[in-house]
Amino acid sequence: MGVSKDAVASWEIGRNHLSRQFARRIAFATGVEADALLRKRGPLTAPDPLTGHQPFTAETYAGHRQSHWGRSDEQAARQHLKHGADALELLFFAAARPAGGDHPQQLPALLASFCEWCEQTRTDFGLEAGIEAHLEARRFQLGQTKTYGQWRIMHQQSPTALAAVGFHDDPRKRDDEELFLGREALPEWTPGGCMTGPSPARTRVSPAL
Repeated sequence: MGVSKDAVASWEIGRNHLSRQFARRIAFATGVEADALLRKRGPLTAPDPLTGHQPFTAETYAGHRQSHWGRSDEQAARQHLKHGADALELLFFAAARPAGGDHPQQLPALLASFCEWCEQTRTDFGLEAGIEAHLEARRFQLGQTKTYGQWRIMHQQSPTALAAVGFHDDPRKRDDEELFLGREALPEWTPGGCMTGPSPARTRVSPAL
């Protein structure tokens, strides 16, 4: 839930007040109803599709963990990614097609708010290392394919630049044969921008090459 064990203990003994924000986080993680957590008296309850409420028990919690989160954190992340993407799609398209009023252009503000939320979430939960690990897995080749003849002309014009990208002329190659020259690159962390492929302003060349 993004809090320490001491914070949870302080809620349990009543030293600190449980906010609605963290009640919702607990509800999302365990399946208990947030309102039941915020009540000072009465049993804990869980939502029930037929009756509306049911007692919150160890069995209720186990069932929620299995159905809502799955067998692993990665599986849960992929499952909820679909729900998150669906919600974002609705938000963005709703903002792009406003019904009118004083603020017809809502999409820029919505995108800015989304980027701000991403940055704040990364900071609040210390997700930098995890994000970097996933970006590492998105390595791609950044470069160009040209014929040897074109590379040779460019090498004559700027030999230092061509040497920097790894051009080594092979006299056995014909001018019309193609050669790819490039370097391995990583996408940058840029909420609201592409993080899966080449983008000059959002790409860093791998320092290992």
